[in-house]
Amino acid sequence: MFRLVAFLIGGLLIGTIAGKLLPLEARQTDLAGVPPPPARVERPCGPVSGRTAIIVVHGQSNAANYGSTRHAAREAVDNFDPASGKCFAAADPLLGADGIGGSFATRLGDILIQAGRYDRVIFVPLARGGASLAFLNDEGAGLTTNGIAKLKEAGLTPTHILFQQGETDAVSTTTAEEYASLLHQLVKRFRAAGFDAPFYLSRSAKCDYVGPNNNTAAVRAGQHSAVDEALNIRPGPDTDTIGNEGRSPDGCHMNEAGTLANAALWAAFIR
Repeated sequence: MFRLVAFLIGGLLIGTIAGKLLPLEARQTDLAGVPPPPARVERPCGPVSGRTAIIVVHGQSNAANYGSTRHAAREAVDNFDPASGKCFAAADPLLGADGIGGSFATRLGDILIQAGRYDRVIFVPLARGGASLAFLNDEGAGLTTNGIAKLKEAGLTPTHILFQQGETDAVSTTTAEEYASLLHQLVKRFRAAGFDAPFYLSRSAKCDYVGPNNNTAAVRAGQHSAVDEALNIRPGPDTDTIGNEGRSPDGCHMNEAGTLANAALWAAFIR
């Protein structure tokens, strides 16, 4: 328990600390040596119990394996692969997202189990680097619809949906009203499928290396106003509180400390 408390407090402290590389849509390339993905260990997806959390992770790069350090879960944390519809022991990079590095979700699963909240956690990654909300509702809509279809085929129903996105819209012209409307459109895809799990929306817009984030205020206002009781959209963590000490040199993606902080911030909202 002491290790868990230190882990959470350390992450939250990092989260309070306040060069151009590749475009935001590019693949992550900052892992030294880029080691090959780990061998995947398949596990049965079922059965699940009331002590199993099934968590969809959606959004863009900071939810899509773009962290600088990989992690293999130590607890009973699994990764549902939306491509194959199978479950595997959770190890970064998680199957289903497009990055090649680390994910806050893998650490989050360990935290939730070590805290005694769940006996097992299954993550369903759907996020894509550089994705705007408009993309996720248009060309990228298949990420959501395919994920829903594969979950139904496997007999799995999400207990939580985590959405961390906004950096791309923060350098565009998306208005607060447009952001909230597009977010609701995305959430309704899950609701139409009968997935009523709480949808947690982070406050995320910080990404320094693509230039001035002139639209940050509009995006954060849209994220605030998109919270909606009728659609069960709830506020999530403010990941912009993770400063550059918790980020890679690009000022956008998370280093090891930032990834841990991100996981700890999310852990505070999972019930």
